[in-house]
Amino acid sequence: MGKESNLRVRTAWWSRVAINVTPYLQLMRLDRPNGYWYFWYPHVFGSLLAAIQQRSRPQDLILVNMVLLWGVLILRGATCTWNDTVDIDFDRKVSRCRSRPLARGAISIKQANLFTAAQTLVSLATLRLLPPLCTAYAVPAVVGWFCYPLAKRVTYYPQVVLGFPMAWGVYMGAASMGMDPLHFAPIINILTKIVRRESVDASVISPTLSVLQEERIDWSITAFYAANVVWTLLYELVYSHQDAAEDTEAGVKNLVLLYANPNSKTPGMRFGTLPLLCRLAAVQVLLLAAAGTLSGFGLGYSAVAVGGTSAALTMMLSRVRLEEPESCAWWFKVGNAKYAGRAMMVGLAVEYIGRTIL
Repeated sequence: MGKESNLRVRTAWWSRVAINVTPYLQLMRLDRPNGYWYFWYPHVFGSLLAAIQQRSRPQDLILVNMVLLWGVLILRGATCTWNDTVDIDFDRKVSRCRSRPLARGAISIKQANLFTAAQTLVSLATLRLLPPLCTAYAVPAVVGWFCYPLAKRVTYYPQVVLGFPMAWGVYMGAASMGMDPLHFAPIINILTKIVRRESVDASVISPTLSVLQEERIDWSITAFYAANVVWTLLYELVYSHQDAAEDTEAGVKNLVLLYANPNSKTPGMRFGTLPLLCRLAAVQVLLLAAAGTLSGFGLGYSAVAVGGTSAALTMMLSRVRLEEPESCAWWFKVGNAKYAGRAMMVGLAVEYIGRTIL
């Protein structure tokens, strides 16, 4: 395994980088760039939803997404480093993961923890480039990313746990454009006063509670967020089929295992997850349609974001061979991101252009 890893390092695009730097680049998954789409898509979705509602200028939308693109690069690096640190014992038991830097011993856990801390500090610095409220919106995502690798030890639903922080980029994207889709501001106002040990009397609390009772949550953005939670669950389930047999032996809990008989000699009988995947796809499409209805979106959004995503998911579920790891990997890395992800993004872009530019 060590020879294979060294060979891959020497032939990768960073082959000219110092050998002691390479493990850190691999921890950030810079050798697997397709995964960045899944981190970035929710952020761009949220920024587009906010831009549509606020009639934001194209240059503002582009500038925000340049910051978000950099933030996503660091975010994925930090979360993958933390995930590999927690999963080091599991990774050594799964063939697909044994060549990861920590699992193969290229760096120590202490070095990985310091690298996670460094990336976290860079992420915090990046937040300074965005509206102040984005810091508050980042907190739930950080908690979710922290919990995800731990969930594999206590529940068969780690993909569900992953869905919430992964899709949270929808809220972060909207907040980056200056919106407050979950109406955090009144709560932050009170908490700030408490932290500063300022007096918080009834004249401050009563109006705040009154505002909260109005439930001024942006339900259209929340529906799109929910659609992305379901989307994450769907593509992660497809991806998780690759390691089903080894996950059982390694002791990793995985939703696929509740529907699987990975040791069956008949390939078609190894997994019973297709009905679940079809139901998840239907729910995602319905939530996308609900988001469009709540926002008053037009035919362009319905045709591209809703119709296009429906067609992409139908194509994936009709063609993916769940018993073949290569097929699952392709639909996760390329097919799903390329078709379903772009359909949602282009559908929102069409709506933005129609409302703001034309």
